[in-house]
Amino acid sequence: MRIASICIMLLLANVGHTIDFNDVKVPFYAVVEVTDGITPRIFDVHYDGVSKTSVIGLPPAGAPGNLRMVGYSDTSEFFLWVVNDPRKTIMTMNQKEYAKALGADFSAIKENGYIVGEKEFIGEACTHWRKDVSIEINGKVENGFIESCLAHDNIPLWGKEDGKLVSEIKELKRAVQSHSLFDKPAGYKVIDMSKMFEALQAIKNTAKKLK
Repeated sequence: MRIASICIMLLLANVGHTIDFNDVKVPFYAVVEVTDGITPRIFDVHYDGVSKTSVIGLPPAGAPGNLRMVGYSDTSEFFLWVVNDPRKTIMTMNQKEYAKALGADFSAIKENGYIVGEKEFIGEACTHWRKDVSIEINGKVENGFIESCLAHDNIPLWGKEDGKLVSEIKELKRAVQSHSLFDKPAGYKVIDMSKMFEALQAIKNTAKKLK
């Protein structure tokens, strides 16, 4: 299902596409393992209980420091950078604009969610939800389903896509998080990746017309 190609970039922003931070009203810290089906990676996730997410992960190969991200669900934006990067560059992207650049029409998405049952994970009771999704990507309708197991306060303890595990919490602590975790570093140049994707999509569209 091509929804995965979109969700993988949004993964850092939400640490699993099953998370809807609009439904989570409690601040927490979690150790989350996410995977693209090939390589699992561990991230430290902090949430302020309102709209801000902070993610800390291992650096890409050869990077001078950890991977860092802050995301704001109220504006659909996230900012990604590498700690100690001598280029002092932050990549920013609006989730909705990114999806649009990939040809996905989120305004026409069709969803049907229902409860599968009650379960337990990492010592917590959770409600297993399944959501069937239909979305149009470049004029073609794609179908699939996502699943999650929500704790009593809507924190998703794990998430699946088309039956495959994509994220699971290894450790969870509900507590107020430091405001400094959600700040972007000062003095960094911001590069808007959404604009780059829009330009690439325009080039692809032009190439198709010329064929």
